[in-house]
Amino acid sequence: MSLPLSLSLFLRIINGEEACPHCWPWQCRGAILSPTWILTAAHCVQSKNNPLFWIIVAGDHDRTLKEPTEQVRNVRRAKHIMVHEDFDGQSCASDIALIQLSSPLEFNSAVRPVCLPQSMELLLSSEICAVTGWGSILFSKTVQEVVMVSLPLISSTSCRSYWGLDIKNTNICGGAAGSPSCMGDSGGPLQCAHDGQYKLIGIVSWGSSNCLPAAPTVFARISAYRGWITSVTGGEA
Repeated sequence: MSLPLSLSLFLRIINGEEACPHCWPWQCRGAILSPTWILTAAHCVQSKNNPLFWIIVAGDHDRTLKEPTEQVRNVRRAKHIMVHEDFDGQSCASDIALIQLSSPLEFNSAVRPVCLPQSMELLLSSEICAVTGWGSILFSKTVQEVVMVSLPLISSTSCRSYWGLDIKNTNICGGAAGSPSCMGDSGGPLQCAHDGQYKLIGIVSWGSSNCLPAAPTVFARISAYRGWITSVTGGEA
């Protein structure tokens, strides 16, 4: 099943607030899993117009500044980007990919890996989580600093009811009045506080192209892909 034209694969956080600098040290329109592995959305790296080489910048907070915390790594596409074998660009099923870096990141207070959930870890509807990325404070104003928006998880039943689509158990949905994740932050992390630490629960996949406040955002559910992640990374993540 393909996505309606009213949906968007290129999401940006709208109505977020600026995040405190380096409070989300695994954030880079993807999530840092280990010194050499980054997790992102498959549709972010599947474009035919993608360059042969990618640049990964970790430790960045303000995109307009060259910050001392930044670490830059090169990625050769043909060898180092692994898209899930079941990814479907029409339905956005299995919208998840791994990027292997050419050289390892150095972990510090501004660059750290995110914790992963257990396979099919129990999540509660209405649980409040956070999405981070470079989005917009207002619809007409983009920002250069990492922003954060809090949003509740919602049930697959409610998500299906809104979109009229089959939301699979490999997805998770979230949304809050006035604070969709919309237009530009695809691949960014959805993180929830579990057992005293933040865990990567989802990766931004798709949502409303019109940034409708009531529209749920759909995420790839990380717990559903723990086996795949372990296999591809050789147990590094």
